[in-house]
Amino acid sequence: MQRSNNSLVPLYSRKKPYLINLISCVLLLVLVWITLGADFSKSIYVNILGLNFRQMEGLAFIICYTIILAVSLNLSTGCLGELVLGHAGFMAIGGYAGAIFLKAVSSSITSEAINNLYTVIALLIGFVFAGIAGFLVGIPALRLRGDYLAIITLGFGQIIVKLLELFKFTGGASGLTKIPKNQNIVLYVLIVIIVVLIIFTLMRSRFGRMILAIRDDNIASEACGIPVTKCKIATFALSAALAGIGGVLFAQYNGVLLPSKFSFNYSIDLLVIVVLGGLGSFTGSIVSATILTIIPESLRFFSDYRIIVYSVILIIIMITRPSGLLGRYEFSMTRFIKMLPKRVKNISKKIAMFIKGIFKRKSSNNSKNGGNEYE
Repeated sequence: MQRSNNSLVPLYSRKKPYLINLISCVLLLVLVWITLGADFSKSIYVNILGLNFRQMEGLAFIICYTIILAVSLNLSTGCLGELVLGHAGFMAIGGYAGAIFLKAVSSSITSEAINNLYTVIALLIGFVFAGIAGFLVGIPALRLRGDYLAIITLGFGQIIVKLLELFKFTGGASGLTKIPKNQNIVLYVLIVIIVVLIIFTLMRSRFGRMILAIRDDNIASEACGIPVTKCKIATFALSAALAGIGGVLFAQYNGVLLPSKFSFNYSIDLLVIVVLGGLGSFTGSIVSATILTIIPESLRFFSDYRIIVYSVILIIIMITRPSGLLGRYEFSMTRFIKMLPKRVKNISKKIAMFIKGIFKRKSSNNSKNGGNEYE
C-alpha cells in the first residue's frame, strides 16, 4: 500500500474499488432475477422462514422501498444529527405526485417497457416534489435544533396527512386508487442500488465530510468556514427527495395510497429502523430494514402474541447492542475481498487447532486406558 511522503493517508487506486462494486451490483441483480424475477423462479424456490414464493416476493418489494426510506432518513438523522419525525410526510408528497402522473398516463401503458419508463419518470417527479417540500420546510425548521426541530417536523407530517384528506385530486380520506402497478423486482433493486450508491458517494465527498463535521460540532464547523445553514438545508432536502422515491415505489407496489398510512406512527417505524441499524451506518439501515420486515411475517404463527414477541426482540437487541446492530460501521466489498485471504487463513488455523486438539484428547485417553489395563 502506497503512502504519500507528507501524509499517512493511504493512496488507494480508484479504479479497483469502482470495478469491484460494479461487479458486485451486477451479481446482485442477477441473483435477484434468478430467485424472484425469472419465469422459472417458482420451480427452484425453496420456502424460507415458512413463507411461500408469493409472500417472499411481496416481502422483497417491501424491503426495497423500506431500505430507501431508511437510508434517506439516516442521512438527516444519523449523519446530520437532526431528529426528524415527519419523514413519512415527504414520502407521501413524492408518492402522491408520482401516482397522480401514473394515473394520468395509465391508458397509454401497453407494455412492460413503457410501464418501466413511466415508473422512472414518476420517480423523478416524486424526487423533485418531495425535495421542494423538504427545502421549504428546512428553511425555517433547521434554524432550530433538538426537540424543537423534531416538533416542527412532527407538525409538518400531520399537516400533510390532513391536507391529503381534504383535497379532491388526492382522493380525499378514501385515498388514491387504481394506480398502475409495477411488479418488476429487478427494477426495484436497481433503484435501491442507485440510491445507496448516491448516498455512499455523497458521504465520501467533501460535502459529506462537511455534514459529519456539522454533526460533531456545529459551532466549530461554522468557525471553520462551513456554511452550516446551507449544508443543513441541502442535506434535509436531499433526504426528503429520496423519501419521495420510496413513496413512488410504495404507490406502485400497492396500487393505492391512503393518507392514514403516512401518519406519525410510520415515521416512528422508520426511526426505529435507523436507530436499530446504527445512527450514521447505511449498511446498518439496510440490514435493519431487511430484518424488521421479515421478522413480523415470520412470527405469524404466534397469532395475537406476534407484536409482543416482536417488541421483546427489539428490546433485547437494543439492550445488547445500544449503539445499533452495526454502530457506525460501513461494509466495503473492496476491504472484504482484501481481507478475505487473511480471514480464510485464520479460520483454517482454528479448524486445524480444533482437529489437533481432538486427536490429542483421544491419544491421552488411549494412553490412560492402556495404563489402567497394564496395572
